[in-house]
Amino acid sequence: MAVCAICAHPAPVQCAACRKVAYCGEEHQKVGWTKHKKLCKILQKIERGEPAPDPKTYCGLCGTTSLPMRLTRCCGRTVCEEMDETGWTYERGSCLYNHDRYTLCDHHHEEEHGGDWKTCTKCVDYYKDPETVAWLGTNRSNFLDDVLPNPPIFTPKHCSQCGKVVKKHAESHTGLPSGGMLCYSCKPFN
Repeated sequence: MAVCAICAHPAPVQCAACRKVAYCGEEHQKVGWTKHKKLCKILQKIERGEPAPDPKTYCGLCGTTSLPMRLTRCCGRTVCEEMDETGWTYERGSCLYNHDRYTLCDHHHEEEHGGDWKTCTKCVDYYKDPETVAWLGTNRSNFLDDVLPNPPIFTPKHCSQCGKVVKKHAESHTGLPSGGMLCYSCKPFN
């Protein structure tokens, strides 16, 4: 089964238009749509065999053409970089920032492991947690044609108080000293 581009949990829902991105449910599909909608149109053109823009002219993660473009430091692919007036990058708006910080591709490059990041045991050993490895290798900050092909299977974590599944890379939670977790609703000081 495919994994969700937002949380890396099993994803039975696919983007109906391009069929290239999967989600665990409607909530994460809505979250993903803001970044996916422009790229989705490009992917549909490519699938239909219509002329598509040169990949160097649009962000390979969100499809925008209206922002400054840069190349990722790890794989040299074109992404957008949204900056504020002081020159600092907006974390959520910048595909460059997100790719450089939330992917195994960049971690592998920064640690100078060598070889293909998708088969690197050093990266897996570094993060240890299968859910984190799956998320870093498949989330929407990865290029669609360059995601971890066989992400590790993991047992979803549940809130220690109410039992709800906690999608630890997509929703607020609190870790407990015992190793358990509290979901957003159950964590103190909401």
